[in-house]
Amino acid sequence: MKPSLRRRLLLLLSGAVLVAWGATALFTYFDARQQIGQMLDAHLVQSAGLIAAQTEHEIAGDADLMTVPRQYKQESKIAFQVWDRSAALRWRSANAPQAHLSAQDEGFSDATIDGERWRIFSRWDESGRYVVQVGERFELRDELAQSVASHLLHPLAVALPVLAILIWLSVNAGLLPLGAVARQVQRRAPDNLAPLGEQAVPREVSPLVQALNALFARLRASFEQERRFTADAAHELRTPLAGVKTQAQVALAASSGEERRRALSNVVLGVDRATHLVEQLLVLARLDPQAALPGAMPVALHELAAACIAEQAQAAADKGVDLALESADEAVVLGDQTLLSVLLRNLLDNAIRYSPAASEVEVSITPAHGVVTLRVTDNGPGIPHGERDRVFDRFYRVIGSAEEGSGLGLSIVKRIADLHHATLRLSQGSGGRGLAVEVSFPATGH
Repeated sequence: MKPSLRRRLLLLLSGAVLVAWGATALFTYFDARQQIGQMLDAHLVQSAGLIAAQTEHEIAGDADLMTVPRQYKQESKIAFQVWDRSAALRWRSANAPQAHLSAQDEGFSDATIDGERWRIFSRWDESGRYVVQVGERFELRDELAQSVASHLLHPLAVALPVLAILIWLSVNAGLLPLGAVARQVQRRAPDNLAPLGEQAVPREVSPLVQALNALFARLRASFEQERRFTADAAHELRTPLAGVKTQAQVALAASSGEERRRALSNVVLGVDRATHLVEQLLVLARLDPQAALPGAMPVALHELAAACIAEQAQAAADKGVDLALESADEAVVLGDQTLLSVLLRNLLDNAIRYSPAASEVEVSITPAHGVVTLRVTDNGPGIPHGERDRVFDRFYRVIGSAEEGSGLGLSIVKRIADLHHATLRLSQGSGGRGLAVEVSFPATGH
C-alpha cells in the first residue's frame, strides 16, 4: 500500500499533541506534588501547634497514656504523639506506634514506619515539658498529586479523537493546493509543456511547481533539439544518398568498363561519406542526453594520443601528412577514455583532411598550473576569426571549403569537452597559418 501523506501528518500531529499533553501532565504532577507538600507541611505545623496548646489541659500529672480512638478511615494516614521530658509517651492517636515517630525534637523529618514512609513535624509546647510529633504518610501526598494529574489526562480520552478529526480536516484543507496542482498536470495533453501557474500556489508547494516547470523547460529544449537534429540529419543524409543514386544510375547506363568503374568508385566514396555521417550522428545522439559523465576515471592523455595517432597514421600517409606527438608522461585527466578517443580522433581527422600534402599535424600535451592542455595544430587554411564560434554548430561548414565533411566533428568535440568541464579554444597555428585547437582539462593525480 502506498504511503499516505494525510495519514502521516495525522499520526505525527496526533502524536505530538499526545506527547505535549503527557509532558504537561507529568510537569503538573511534580509541580502539584511540591505545592501539596508545602501545603501539607503547613498543615502539620498548624496541627502540632493546636495539640501543643491542649497538652496542659489534656495531660494531668502522672496520668496513664491517653489514646485518641480512630473514628474515620482517613485517620490511618495521620498520627500524632506527645512525649514528656522523661521520654514517656503520654498521648497519642490510635494508629500511632509506641516508639517515637521521629528521633528529632524540632522541625521536619522523614521516617519509615512499618514499611510506610511518613513526613514528621516535631515541636516543644510553650512550657517546654512536652514534645509534640505529628506525622502524615507520603501516600496521601502522592494520591493528591496523582489525582490532579489524572484529572488533566481524563479529557484526553475525548479531546484526542476530536483533535484527530480536526487535524484530518485541516490537513485535507491544507493539501487542496497540492491536489489542484496534481489535477492541473493530469489534465494536460502529452505535448503541453507550458509552465504551470505559480500565482495561487502556497510557499511550501512553490519549490515543487518550480521543479516541474524546470523539468518542462528541459523537456521542451530536448524535444526541440531532437526535432532540429532529425530535420538536419535528414537534410544532410539526402545529399550523399542522392549522389550515390546518381552514380549508380551512371554505372548502369555506362557504355564502357572504364566509365562504369569510375561511377562505382564514386558510389563507394558516397557510401563512405554517408557512413561517416551516420557514425557522427550516432555519437551525437548518444552524447546529447548526458548531463554528466556516468563514471569518470583517470586517463593518461599521452597513451591515448599515441593510440589515436596510430589509428590515423594510414589516412595521414595516404595524403602525405606527417603526424607528430609532443607529450609529458605525467599528463593525467579525469574522464571517459572512449569519449576522449572520439574527441581526439575528430580533431586528427579534421586536421589531416584540411592539411595540404607534405605538411605536418602536431599533437602536444602540456600540463601546467593544474590544467592539462591538449593542442592539435595543422597547416591548413584555418578558420576566419569571425566564424570560429559558428563552426561548433551542427552541420555548419566554412564557406569555400573544398573538403568533404559532415560539419559535425567540432560539434562532437565541443560536446565532449563540455562533459569533461574542459574549455575549448580555436586560434591560428604556428607561423600564423593553419588552425590550432586547444582543449584544456582540469588536471588530476595518478
